Amino acid sequence: DVYKRQALYEVVQALVEDGDEVVLLDPAWVSYEAMVKMAGGDLTRVDLSETDFQLEPALDALAAAVSDETELLVVNSPSNPTGAVYSDAALEGVRDLAVEHDITVISDEIYKEITYGVEPTSLGTLEGMADRTVTVNGFSKAYSMTGWRLGYFAGPEDLVDQAGKLHSHSVSSAVNFVQHAGLEALETEDAVTEMVAAFEERRDLVVDLLAEHDVDVAVPDGAFYMMLPVAEDDQAWCEGAIEDAHVATVPGSAFGTPGYARISYAASEERLEEGIERLAAEGYL
Repeated sequence: DVYKRQALYEVVQALVEDGDEVVLLDPAWVSYEAMVKMAGGDLTRVDLSETDFQLEPALDALAAAVSDETELLVVNSPSNPTGAVYSDAALEGVRDLAVEHDITVISDEIYKEITYGVEPTSLGTLEGMADRTVTVNGFSKAYSMTGWRLGYFAGPEDLVDQAGKLHSHSVSSAVNFVQHAGLEALETEDAVTEMVAAFEERRDLVVDLLAEHDVDVAVPDGAFYMMLPVAEDDQAWCEGAIEDAHVATVPGSAFGTPGYARISYAASEERLEEGIERLAAEGYL
């Protein structure tokens, strides 16, 4: 009865001490960095922007980044902000490095149910990973329960016990009616399938609309985000886009990847078309 953000916070607090090294794959969800810093950890980052945000071709870079001193590696597949789904070969590479260097891995799988033609592998199911993987998921994305604060994590018993101490003295538990809502959500797979099909159509629409303006993007295989290449000063680009075109985006630098803006296609086709048209009309594409 813990939602994703709380789960991640508790796990990081339980694992990371002052000076411990934590490795992130960039672009990375913004709260990972903040949580690590709050625990006193030191960050090492691996840039995936040169490999269309995929991990498999960047495994050598990951191998160079981790060592016996690495306490924690965070993997988010499908990814926020890129929508990338990491291949089995990529996850097996993570497994090999984690076993070699005795690294605990957080597998953030909050978008696991939202994929397009690919079947994501849960990292903790790989041989050698059950005792070193913390799997995090929740109800907010797949079941449109954002704000209900219902989720879960699974991991080694000792770690769960330690994180549970933080949990019992902070949020305690999810409210009863939300737990019942979660049970109902688990029995509505048809609704999830329908939603994912709609997201896939919207993804394809946005990719095609951008292509009409000669903008190429890495096509996401999951979640409902994509990274749009923009000007070098992505912060200024995003500020201008909302001021001039009234289109809200998030600077890639917030995720550790400057030169991009994250856009979401969790909106109607009409709104997506309007947003792209506004960006183009104001000279942002």
